[in-house]
Amino acid sequence: MPVNVNPGLVQLFKDKAKPASIEVVELKDLTEAIYYVIDLTVKVELAMLMPTALGQKPSSDPTRKKTLTAPGISLADFDRLFKLGEEKNVEVIRSGLRQRLAGVDVAFSLADLAIAETATCVMENNDEDLRLSTMICENQVVVLPKSKIVKTSYEAEYFLNEAFKKNNYLSFISGPSRTADIERVLTLGVHGPLTLCVLLLEE
Repeated sequence: MPVNVNPGLVQLFKDKAKPASIEVVELKDLTEAIYYVIDLTVKVELAMLMPTALGQKPSSDPTRKKTLTAPGISLADFDRLFKLGEEKNVEVIRSGLRQRLAGVDVAFSLADLAIAETATCVMENNDEDLRLSTMICENQVVVLPKSKIVKTSYEAEYFLNEAFKKNNYLSFISGPSRTADIERVLTLGVHGPLTLCVLLLEE
């Protein structure tokens, strides 16, 4: 484990993630994360899509591919993801999501920071495609280097102050979408992703 990683903070994040319905997977590096998210996309159930939704193929169409969005990652990493997606019959996209507001099976993004006490991933996202990607997907996968975990929101203050100077948008993600508005019954995925998986990277 790298010297700048605090094992106690990693464990605290994992402990707080469980009651928030966050799946946590520990991997070595981004290469492993890319293979993981492609395999996950292949396995998940095809997102429901009405025949008239933006001219896209309905869920019942056997020729429709699974869709993985990956805005916000480097072009080199996207290229690797795209080529692997072609091998697995997965459509991988990074832009134009305003025209793809339905049928996104998995979103893949990178966290800039995490707060262990609430298992919250923080993401700078001035990019509209990145914001849409994290909201319209059925399943969200967030990559988080262990070295970017702090214990409390107070320890994140410097990062947040600097981030707000250059960003109009920051996302705080603490689990899948949930609501209890309907007869006080907790329901996941009503206003956003059904699932959230955080990939904790050693590097």
